[in-house]
Amino acid sequence: MDIEGLGDRLIDQMLRLDLVHGIADIYRLTRDDLFRFDRMGEKLASNLLNAIEASKERPLENFIFALGIRHVGQHLAKVLSRQFGSLDNLAGANEEKLIAIHEIGPQVTASLLHFFSAENNRRLLVELAELGVNPQGSTRQAGTALQGKTFVFTGALERFTRSEGEALVEAQGGRASGSVSKKTDYVVAGPGAGSKLAKAEQLGITVLDEEEFLQLIDQEGQ
Repeated sequence: MDIEGLGDRLIDQMLRLDLVHGIADIYRLTRDDLFRFDRMGEKLASNLLNAIEASKERPLENFIFALGIRHVGQHLAKVLSRQFGSLDNLAGANEEKLIAIHEIGPQVTASLLHFFSAENNRRLLVELAELGVNPQGSTRQAGTALQGKTFVFTGALERFTRSEGEALVEAQGGRASGSVSKKTDYVVAGPGAGSKLAKAEQLGITVLDEEEFLQLIDQEGQ
């Protein structure tokens, strides 16, 4: 949740002082609680409380990753955030909806279903919501025109950044990858493209320049 200043030393003290017994207790800490810590001054206490407060509205992908769901790392947390748009939608998703998502296989699906069906986890999510933790959902897919298509960006892109190109692909249900393989559908190459472009040509993968990529997005998104 990227709470600035909340490191191992402070967490150890929280446990030693019996101030926290679970994640939600972090959001119940008061200024008086913090003053029980070693070398805790007014400014440090204020900064930490402000950082805890700010973490209540982290992006949904951060929150999903922070839950520690088995097999769900940062990348899959981002995929789930984009697909479902809210924690409620994700928590209520059934097996059919989960396994239909590109990159979400049976193992991850089973892990998600297990996590959100456990009573203690559901209780934790309600508790966090009552304490004001409100993860901000990312923009959901605008369409599915590129569903199942994998893109790789390479070279010194000039019309858009690599992250912007990847966001355009993901908004239409496609996948952006960092490496070229037989499963790659398109390589978008800017000036100076090297080994990735060469591998794409060797494998017979369709290579687009930036203008052709933008035209494809406009065409498929209609």
